[in-house]
Amino acid sequence: MKNLGLMSTLIAAIALTGCLDNGGGTEVKQDLNNGDFSVITEPETGSGGGSSGGSTEEGSTGGDNGGGTPAPSEPDGFDINKGAVLTASTTLSLDFYPPFHTAYTKVSENESCGGGAWVDYADSGTLLSSKTNQNVPVSVQFRDHDGRTSSCYVRRIYIDQIGPDIVFAKYPSAPVEEGLDVELIFTVTDAGAGVASVTCSMGTSTKACAAGQNKIVLPKLAGGDYTLKVSAKDKLGHASEKSISFKVSSMYKQMVNNVKVNEYQKVDILFVIDNSGSMEYEQKSMASRVRNFLDVVKGLDWQIAVTTTDPVHKTLGDGRLVPLYNKPGQYILTSSMNDAEARTTLSNTLQRSETGSGSEQGIFAAYRAIERSMTASGGNANFIRNDSQLAVVVISDEDESANGPKNDPANFVKFVADSFGSQKAMSFHSIIARPDDQACLKGEGYSAGFRYEQISKLTGGVIGDVCASDYAAQVQGIAEGVRKTLKSITLTCAPVVDAMRSILVLKDGQVYDGTRKMEGLNLVFDQMLPQGNYEVYYSCIK
Repeated sequence: MKNLGLMSTLIAAIALTGCLDNGGGTEVKQDLNNGDFSVITEPETGSGGGSSGGSTEEGSTGGDNGGGTPAPSEPDGFDINKGAVLTASTTLSLDFYPPFHTAYTKVSENESCGGGAWVDYADSGTLLSSKTNQNVPVSVQFRDHDGRTSSCYVRRIYIDQIGPDIVFAKYPSAPVEEGLDVELIFTVTDAGAGVASVTCSMGTSTKACAAGQNKIVLPKLAGGDYTLKVSAKDKLGHASEKSISFKVSSMYKQMVNNVKVNEYQKVDILFVIDNSGSMEYEQKSMASRVRNFLDVVKGLDWQIAVTTTDPVHKTLGDGRLVPLYNKPGQYILTSSMNDAEARTTLSNTLQRSETGSGSEQGIFAAYRAIERSMTASGGNANFIRNDSQLAVVVISDEDESANGPKNDPANFVKFVADSFGSQKAMSFHSIIARPDDQACLKGEGYSAGFRYEQISKLTGGVIGDVCASDYAAQVQGIAEGVRKTLKSITLTCAPVVDAMRSILVLKDGQVYDGTRKMEGLNLVFDQMLPQGNYEVYYSCIK
């Protein structure tokens, strides 16, 4: 470890380097890349997976909600748009083929011929649908003058009026050091017409991508600002576009964190549980899977609360804490409770019975839970204590499904740091379908948790296996990780340690030599930090 004199010299050297760089350019090595990239695609084989072929004209038979081309329907009862199963218009043309000489017709926008009104028969008509971007059922009945009524004829047509869905799963959440490789992963799907074409562009380089999962690899990037733009069209010509931006830099900035350490050993623990339909298998035994968590955190001054990955539910979602099992009006477990009672209450609260949104957003839910606690909103009031550390535990079989600011791992870490003046150590633990676990992904794991893996690595958290039959070992590891949070200082950015840069810790103005190591953004000490005022000096990529 370098001494204070060397650190002072280093700070001065960095300041001098900044002055020199302001007066001249930064040399770019000739072997560095300025935006060229390669594409690896894994096209989907299910719905929306079609990635070839041109646009399908409205009214043709060129695609259903999987992008295929089924045969036209037979003229039995009626046809929609001459037998098409896909359209971009809500105005549907109906041709009628009654089974007997008929006087009246009834058209309903459902599968049961319920609703609608009997009108004088005509060979054709139109229906203005009230539904878009879904498979729309239409049913027809006929009646003659004697009151004889036909059976109920049903047809379906998919009304598609939006472009493909583009979701980025993996991308740089912080500046990248010059000369490193960068990898981005995104998926393109279309539930209606199917994907017709996808293009990826960065700077002057444009290449063909595909429906399904795409991996973009950019080797040895030079310094600069980069934006990857993904443009997609479906087979009806509807277009969509999304982009992700990141920075590559070779400059360093000098950082200092000032942290006041007390000896309260307080930690607030938030469980974020995936309560979507795909988690049915894991939810069945959730109570038994997490039964040993409280045994490991025993002796700490802890608070525990639970929320769900549902981003919209008005009582159990959007970061709201869920009520504790069999404790109406209570939302927060505390270490003052009886051990057996607390263990039973936590296990049963984690095992959710409802079916939540399929748009799982665990990072967003944790972000909103903290916001609600800070504004003393509802059951979240008093959950996050100012003088405690914070641990988040997500259990989900699917990755974060949106790309807003509150879904981003780096933004989440920055939000916690900014909200509490960098005084709160934080760790984020994930029990997920790990990206490299093919057995889980082919079994009960719905999709790889790229962003949960990223935020856990960023904060030194544990990454567990959601497909495991018993979570005992990994829950114990997470609980030990929670204890470790009490021995940590969370830095603002990833420190660079090399021949010229080190991490210097001062306690009450004197060098503190406690043994430690970096785990993501957490500087983790072997022993509990003695009470005092700490300063941590380190360098980050600018």
